[in-house]
Amino acid sequence: MPLDPLDVPATSNHLYTLAQKHYLSADALNYALRLIGIIPDKKAWQRFLDLSLLLLGTALLLAGIIFFFAYNWADMHRFVKFGILEGSILAIAVFITWRSLNSLIGKVALLAVSVLLGALLAVYGQTYQTGADVFSLFLTWAVLITPWVILGNFAPLWSLLILLLNLSLILFWIQIVEYPNVQLFLLLYGLNGIFLIIWEVAFKIKVSWLQNPWLGRLLFCVILAILVLVTEEAIIESDFQGWSRSAIIVYLATTVAALSYYTVKRRDLFLLIVNFLGIVTVFTTFIGSFMQFWDAINWLTLAILVVIQLSIVTHLSLKISKSWEQSA
Repeated sequence: MPLDPLDVPATSNHLYTLAQKHYLSADALNYALRLIGIIPDKKAWQRFLDLSLLLLGTALLLAGIIFFFAYNWADMHRFVKFGILEGSILAIAVFITWRSLNSLIGKVALLAVSVLLGALLAVYGQTYQTGADVFSLFLTWAVLITPWVILGNFAPLWSLLILLLNLSLILFWIQIVEYPNVQLFLLLYGLNGIFLIIWEVAFKIKVSWLQNPWLGRLLFCVILAILVLVTEEAIIESDFQGWSRSAIIVYLATTVAALSYYTVKRRDLFLLIVNFLGIVTVFTTFIGSFMQFWDAINWLTLAILVVIQLSIVTHLSLKISKSWEQSA
């Protein structure tokens, strides 16, 4: 049975609608937005500053280690190199045990350990000249940090793992298979698509540490960029056969599915706009492919076409946003 209106959770859309209908004054609207966490209060700003300074300090620490190695590399004995890296990993591991893996600083420390592990693998490979391909370094790195990623429950750690798997696949294809082609881009689409589906499911079932939408948005932007890239290449090269045709079909299907999903199932205006921009890019490239002589008139025509398309995108985005507010 439908919820009583008084039991419906307060959202920013509800509050803005009440303010537009003059049921809430400006001060009452700000107070209500602060209560539901839309406008940060003093404690929220403190948490933000703590997290920002913590991440900045971790980045500076890792940068210091990297530059220390870079400057003193030739004069350092291999045991010194290994000792610094392994000692840093051990010290941070002890720190994580002391502060608990469930704390934010513990999770950031685990991210630092994961990065240092990659540096250790690189130093080992260079010192002993293992002869392994570069892709094997990133793949080994990804495999070794996987247990930490699973236990850490920290979105940046998952981002690192996804990045390493993407690099492993790209380098494997370049070094072992052949020059990057449409098949590689489709494999990258599939790899990142799997992670996006996992994130969407986790977001839907309210997994607490994945409720921030930035990771899902990043994955979707990567997926769409891959498909737009191969679609544009097919249009420019007039290659609509074989794998190129498959890539175009996948792009069209993904765009339609994403527009439907992010409009009806999970409302996300940012991803809708990203979809629209992908359509603008592909359509503009398609029209431009018919222009054989690139003179000032053609460039002006394409510029006007882009402006018209962006105007339509803006109008649609505002209309969708308004419809969501009215149905909230």
